[in-house]
Order: sequence, then C-alpha cells, then structure tokens
Amino acid sequence: PAPRLQPDLAMKRAILGLSLLLTALLGSEPVKGGGLVDTAEAESDASSWEAFPGRLLDAPYLADPLQPRFGATVVSVPDLSVSDTGDRRFGLHLGGRFGLVEHRRPERPEGAWQLSIEGGFYGQFDMDNNQDNVGWDGIYGLYVGKQLGRGMTLKLGAKHVSSHIGDELQERTSRQRIEYTREEAIIGLSRRWPAGWRGYVEAAWGYVLRTPELQDPGRLQAGLERRSAEPVFGRYGWYAAINLTSFEESDWSLDTTAHVGLAISSGGVREWRFGLAYHDGRVPLGEFFQDRERYVVLGFWLDP
Repeated sequence: PAPRLQPDLAMKRAILGLSLLLTALLGSEPVKGGGLVDTAEAESDASSWEAFPGRLLDAPYLADPLQPRFGATVVSVPDLSVSDTGDRRFGLHLGGRFGLVEHRRPERPEGAWQLSIEGGFYGQFDMDNNQDNVGWDGIYGLYVGKQLGRGMTLKLGAKHVSSHIGDELQERTSRQRIEYTREEAIIGLSRRWPAGWRGYVEAAWGYVLRTPELQDPGRLQAGLERRSAEPVFGRYGWYAAINLTSFEESDWSLDTTAHVGLAISSGGVREWRFGLAYHDGRVPLGEFFQDRERYVVLGFWLDP
C-alpha cells in the first residue's frame, strides 16, 4: 500500500466543516413536515405502537454511495485507479432500510421513536471485460431513530460492511483479498427546513476491523439535500444532494458524492429517482479503499 500521509490538516478541516454544519442544523427555524418523511401530527385516535411502519423517521441519505437501496447505474471512470479494470462499469444496488416498530404518543407526535433494520449489496461489474465482477460489499445495520422536535431526528445504530473481490478479477490478475471488514457504532443528527431542505451530520467508530494494520476506526460524514417543495405534473419533482465522508484510515481525505435528477413519488412512501451523480474520492468498495477515483454515474434508484 501507498505510504500513509500526515492526517492533521485534513482532519482539522473535516472537523471544522462538520462543526459548521452542526451549528446550522441546530440554529435555524424548524420545518413542520416535507419530503417523504415528515413530522406531521398523528391523528388523536392513532395507536401508540405500530409494527412495520410504512415510513422511516430517519430517511436514508440520498447521495451516500453505500446506502442500501435498489438501483442500477452506468459508471464512467475517466480518472481510473483500480488496476486491470476498464473505464466503464455497471453498478448494482440491492436492499434497503425498513421500519420494524414505531412508538409515538398521540398528544406528542414529535417525540416518536422507531427501530429499523437495513441490509444490502453493492457491486461493480467491468463492462470492458465481459461484465467481470470487480468487487462487491455486503452491508447490514440496526438503528434507532428518535424525533427531537424542531425538525430534528437523532439516529443511533450499528453497521457491518464486508467487502470482497470479484472472482473473475481475482482469477485474471491474481489480486488477493485484504479481507476488508468493518463494524461500527454510529450517532447521527439530521434536520429538515422549509422548502424541502435537509442537512445531516454523522460520526462512527469502528469496533471491529478485520485488517487493523490497514484500517482505522474513525469516520465522519455530513451532507445537504433539497427536494422541490411542490411536485410538478402530480408526482414529479426534482432533487439535489451532496454527501461528504472522511475516514481516518484514508488519512481523513474528503470523499465527495453529488446527485441531481428527477424524483417520482410511488404511493407516497417509496420514491424513484432518475439522474446523474459525480464521485471524487476513495472507491466505495471496501477492498479498494486505498484507490481513489473520479467518475460520473447515470442511473436510477428506488428509496424507501
């Protein structure tokens, strides 16, 4: 692997950026609803407990490249780093996050909490080499979301990521798996504002690292999203999102992913998104975390 860089300056910048965003999250006027997940008051005669709720209190991050969801993408990689691969890949997302149980008090709906679970697969396939599997990650997690009022939601949870090299790539290049596995504890805070805005910050600490000589525990994440406040032609609207992630094991270098496109509501719970994405940073597949690439994505995604 390449020599490790001094992380002090990058770490300070990442912490400063997260601090500024956290200040913004806590300091503006709240929103009373909006988007697919809102804080609208429950009806007075609603049950205090609900099994398998149809909505999520803490919605997944739109531009997070490793958020479990359903989707298919075409990835163009002009700045290639992963050796022995082509510059066109097919990306496949499978999975999602789903509510298990939710509790709310009819007289205080803003204090609801929810237990949710997620699981997913993300893989890349080399379109220039007979669709060979470059690699794939398996992901699962368990979370508790708690509404705090003022448009804010707290998230606590644990997440597991296990990464693998594709068999065809391994056979063709003799590249060996580094056994990248990461289990981490997570705390996050998100907030909604009027006109479809949402911001979030998140911190995680890896308590299980399969390859400790290469991996480090710290991770920071932040982002900003906006959906069109009013739908266009009924169910249609636009969205834009940016996600920033920084890993201690990558010397706190900043990974940037941005999305923009068309959003289509499906029954008021699910949402289809068609659009473009841009990524500049470490390769999302854990086995290739020491490689950094810039690429453009065209695809569709289905969000819970």
